[in-house]
Amino acid sequence: MSNRPRSKLIHLLISKSIAEALLVAAIAIGFYFATSNPDLRGVLDVANAETVNGWAVDEARPWTRVEVQLFIDNEFVADKNAAEFRPDVHSAKRAEDDWHGFIFETPPLPAGEHEARVYALLPNAAGSRRTLQLIGKPFRFLIEPKQTRLGLPQEKGGTR
Repeated sequence: MSNRPRSKLIHLLISKSIAEALLVAAIAIGFYFATSNPDLRGVLDVANAETVNGWAVDEARPWTRVEVQLFIDNEFVADKNAAEFRPDVHSAKRAEDDWHGFIFETPPLPAGEHEARVYALLPNAAGSRRTLQLIGKPFRFLIEPKQTRLGLPQEKGGTR
């Protein structure tokens, strides 16, 4: 094979690879917009042994309440609407009113490090399927071993 046909073949293969990469990128971007909400904003403010709280707003529909779900250590804990009083969200012009916070009670957990994640529950256009979109960043927190009145760690079967 001479150099000219070989060069044309290489250019054709490179062009085909670029076209395939663009097609895959377009499909990925389309899938992202079909399964997520780019107008969703929120933050996970606190996670500890007592509560997990934060806020969530759909900026395209700032008067609605976002349904959120709490997961701790990748296990579902609870769900609710983000409808708690959060005047800071309204004053920051993220929402039309003061009611976009969420507060979950933390379930009993063993001592050690845990990770809380809060997801918004998003319906698709037909309303037949729902996807989860992470709110803010995961929040790691530590639960200390229970202490006795003397400040000594509790042993199994009672205190010292």
